[in-house]
Amino acid sequence: MFKELIEKYYPEMAVIRDDIHSHPELSNQEFRTSALVMEKLKSYGLDSVQQIAGTGVVGVLKGECGDGRCLAIRADMDALPVTEETGREMSSQNEGVMHACGHDIHTATLLTAARVLAENRDKFRGTVKFIFQPAEESAPNGGAKPMCEAGVMENPHVDAVIALHVVPSTDKAGKFGLKKGVVSTGFDLYDFHVHGKSGHGSQPHTANDAILAVSQLIVMLQQVVSRNIDPLKTAIFSIGLLSGGTAVNIIPGEAEAGGVARYYDNELSDVIKEKVLDIAEGVGKLSGCRIDVDIRQGYRCVENDSALIDLIEEAVKAELGEDAAFEMEEPFSGSEDFSYYSIHGKVPGALLWLNAYPEGGEVYPLHNSKCCMVSDIIREGAAGMARIAVEFLNK
Repeated sequence: MFKELIEKYYPEMAVIRDDIHSHPELSNQEFRTSALVMEKLKSYGLDSVQQIAGTGVVGVLKGECGDGRCLAIRADMDALPVTEETGREMSSQNEGVMHACGHDIHTATLLTAARVLAENRDKFRGTVKFIFQPAEESAPNGGAKPMCEAGVMENPHVDAVIALHVVPSTDKAGKFGLKKGVVSTGFDLYDFHVHGKSGHGSQPHTANDAILAVSQLIVMLQQVVSRNIDPLKTAIFSIGLLSGGTAVNIIPGEAEAGGVARYYDNELSDVIKEKVLDIAEGVGKLSGCRIDVDIRQGYRCVENDSALIDLIEEAVKAELGEDAAFEMEEPFSGSEDFSYYSIHGKVPGALLWLNAYPEGGEVYPLHNSKCCMVSDIIREGAAGMARIAVEFLNK
């Protein structure tokens, strides 16, 4: 249905992808990218194009076959604070900033889908809403929440929301990875501030050792998962930051630690919080220190709607062939603020993974300074998303 038209526009869309990749912008600074997206969407003849939530953009396209449901498709636009080392001609021109997570491809792919759907509005009823989101990488305060608070899920009301995320892979390149249920982790950030009493290293009885207290705290935190989480569920609590002390002969009165809890069940967030606070209080009493705990709620787990995944699988295979989609064996271990759209809007959602062949053939993981995927994946991504939209709206 869309492959021939996408092939016609692909060379131009690949240039747009290269341009976005060469000019990456950090979270909430996507001014150039946002302006480019608005310019292109307007030129495609959408019914409305608006800038919202700072650098966010939303485009609305109405089908000509009558009123109906509304499907939202989201792409994220921000880059990472990474110095690019791909050696490609289209490498970042912004020092220390790089599209190392494929958001340049996400943006170009959704622009392509918007373009071909605008030329085929006579083939569907209802509305497609194209969401170009800033700041997905600014965890824990991602761009999805302010976009929703600005009303992106209304006017018209969104009935379902989808997104895709490219993954560098030489296996099943060009294929959609689908999974029902939880498909990414949720997370919360923890900062621990230990306030004791400093003293001379030869007189520990006159001090309250913040280093000893934070050490005990870190060890005790490991029992949160091992003793308080159902073994059939998965959670992780990792400490990644630790600081304290100024000299070997001074017992420090202050120490800090920081960590992250990840889980595949949003209900585990409250269980972990309760146990962490209990442990912090107990260690504080034993050590004579005050332990302040700062908890920042991060992204919730993305949970794919089963019925929506069934529709998506049928649509993708109808457009790209029977081998165009495969069932993912495991969920993604990272986190995504895409979950906020379906939670806030109380609507079905689905996050799809699209395997993309890496530039040069060697696989580097997402967020790596050498991670770069071929633009060819725009073809499959745009065709799949456009066909999903038509099938959903006409169902």
